Amino acid sequence: MRNDDWRVGVLFSETGVTGAVERTQRAATFLAIDEINRAGGVRGRPIVPIAYDPGSIPANYRDMALKLVDDDRVDVVFGCHMSNTRKAALPVIEARGALLFYPTLYEGFEYSRNCIYTGAAPNQNSVQLVQFLTQNYGNRVFLVGSNYVYPYESNRTIADLFVRAGGQVVDEMYVPLALDDASIATIIERIRRTKPDVIYSTVVGDGIVPFFKAFKEAGFDSKRMPIASQSTSEADFRQLTPSVAEGHVTAAPFFSTLDRPQAKEFVASYHRAFGDDVLPTAPAEAAYFQVHLFAQALEQAGSTALGDLLPALAGVEYDAPQGLVKIDGATNHTHLWPRVAKVNAKGEYDIVYDPSVRVAPDPFMLEYRPESAMSATRNAIGL
Repeated sequence: MRNDDWRVGVLFSETGVTGAVERTQRAATFLAIDEINRAGGVRGRPIVPIAYDPGSIPANYRDMALKLVDDDRVDVVFGCHMSNTRKAALPVIEARGALLFYPTLYEGFEYSRNCIYTGAAPNQNSVQLVQFLTQNYGNRVFLVGSNYVYPYESNRTIADLFVRAGGQVVDEMYVPLALDDASIATIIERIRRTKPDVIYSTVVGDGIVPFFKAFKEAGFDSKRMPIASQSTSEADFRQLTPSVAEGHVTAAPFFSTLDRPQAKEFVASYHRAFGDDVLPTAPAEAAYFQVHLFAQALEQAGSTALGDLLPALAGVEYDAPQGLVKIDGATNHTHLWPRVAKVNAKGEYDIVYDPSVRVAPDPFMLEYRPESAMSATRNAIGL
């Protein structure tokens, strides 16, 4: 590293199946870096990003993480979206003693000394979402997801939470990441046959839009039987007409409609930098505030070395758009502010549940222990 700057890696896809949402994370990362540099940088030195586009392909995240730490000589990488991309890059990060900041909700049940998890863990979104769904729609859930690690593990947790609420999983299925018409038709047929109260979807990326369109075209009423999806964001609903998006539900710590001064300023800054046609997502907000947390810790530590940064990160807080956030030094996860929202007739999120409570991370769900009911759940649906 040169003595006159702080080099960091940025590893978000601009292309590929998750390019739409990852572009919002990349943009928010650059926005935060620009804010910090305009304020004088860290210890008078600018943060200099070195960015690559992995194209949503897990092997590319691994190879580009290797390039960042070996060739570009960075100690800190901001990036990854799908869990399989994080799991591809993280062994490289760990082997080289670097640090990955990962700003996407994920399935939990993981710890790495070399990873800071700033997206929501299941106790910070899934718990609140299931409470809202069972109280307002019913307790019979249909689970559908893309065929990779996050959907399987997220659905495992969701299934347990529904069972604990006295509910039932009526069906569970997985579809290709590159979602095709035949798979969509199968989803629709199985929803029609099982008649759930709620569909919980972990379909990700480019498959989200055609799935929601097919759901509407099939004549299903989202006001009575919504799709609840934590992997769906403003980046996806912007590609749908309001009539298709209306009524569906999600949970996250941040929404672009959040009525908070810091949230409004973040959205306004994002628009000024990238135009009015794009909205920051919850993963983008996490990508944004994690850079500010890093800068505060770096100001204290004076070094990007892992052994210097980790203790400093455990001692800083940042007033993020969602609320005051901080890193839990024991788990490397983040204290966050869970909320539930529903899409309105304008295609925007109405926040329908906001306890205004910061929730400590519990990535291993020690309070809930999802494994305890899974055998009963899977027996009930014949798996």
